[in-house]
Amino acid sequence: MNKKVEEIQNWYRNEREVFNYSIMDIGEKLKNLAEKGLIWVLKDLKDTTESERIVINYYLDKYRAVQIYDNLQHLSPISPSNSQCAITPSKSSKKDTSLQNKQHTLKVRDSKQFFGYKKAKKLEKQIIELCKNFPSYEVDHIVVQIMRSAKSIKKRIQIGEQIYIREKFNQYSIAIGSAKETSAWLQVSLGQKYITQNQFEELDTMVDHVIGILTRNLSNIKEKEGKGLDLPSPYTPNVKKFGAYDNALLLVEKIYEVTRKREFWKEKNLVSDMRKQATSCVANIAEAHQLYRKKKFRFFNDSLKALGGLESSLETSVSKGIISKESLKGISELRISIRNVLSANMGNISNEKAG
Repeated sequence: MNKKVEEIQNWYRNEREVFNYSIMDIGEKLKNLAEKGLIWVLKDLKDTTESERIVINYYLDKYRAVQIYDNLQHLSPISPSNSQCAITPSKSSKKDTSLQNKQHTLKVRDSKQFFGYKKAKKLEKQIIELCKNFPSYEVDHIVVQIMRSAKSIKKRIQIGEQIYIREKFNQYSIAIGSAKETSAWLQVSLGQKYITQNQFEELDTMVDHVIGILTRNLSNIKEKEGKGLDLPSPYTPNVKKFGAYDNALLLVEKIYEVTRKREFWKEKNLVSDMRKQATSCVANIAEAHQLYRKKKFRFFNDSLKALGGLESSLETSVSKGIISKESLKGISELRISIRNVLSANMGNISNEKAG
């Protein structure tokens, strides 16, 4: 093996130990490696997790054009992270790190026997059946989105059944976010009468059960195996008590109402864009209610993007003479209210980061 390749691989192994194998923390390292044209050296590394391989392949594809395969010996050495762990730690520090990693790991269990996984699998199956009765014009929109989010719950629970505590928290956080997004799509579907109140309540209760199971698992891990680790609180806010969420649902109702008018019958693309942007705002607000501040910030920002896209589509509608400015007053007030709440929350998150 090329000495430089071996050096980079050993550096990466060390970085994983420094950050306790958390894919959230080492993701930036992988990106930097990709930008330098060296991510390819990790492609065939055998001791990587599925999450690592996904990220490595993503950056390899994204930065494929800048990868450097020749004359690696002329590259500058890669510096280790600022940590007590170095590339060549002393015998005592190796022992301490090994002990710490052993203390902060979990026993791997069969995810298919986990009650939370079984619940998520049942939820996905029922949603797939439910979506068979949706209008054909929603197949490429609500149907695709709700099935994707439901599938994500089960998938992330399965990926989360691994040895590393931080990565379990990360995967469960995504699962919780996907569950809350699924609930949002169910509420949108109920609002448009694609499902009944009883169907909504049954499935939404299942979503709450999955979130509760994941939360209790993370709480137990934090109290026992996770002692000494800086882990986030496993308890997430109830999005249904978040004012911007209610207003976003109301915004969806108004957008569907206005786009059903005769004036929009010949504007299928515009109708599709407006509905997608309004519902995307709701879905991202819901998914933001998970464990990590960075993710919360990102999803709130995606909601703002959706609101901006909606505003542009509304302006197009006015320019085409399909609707008047006066008739959009209520929609504009809702949009501005949601934007203000999200902006304020994002400001608070930024202040928390700074603190």
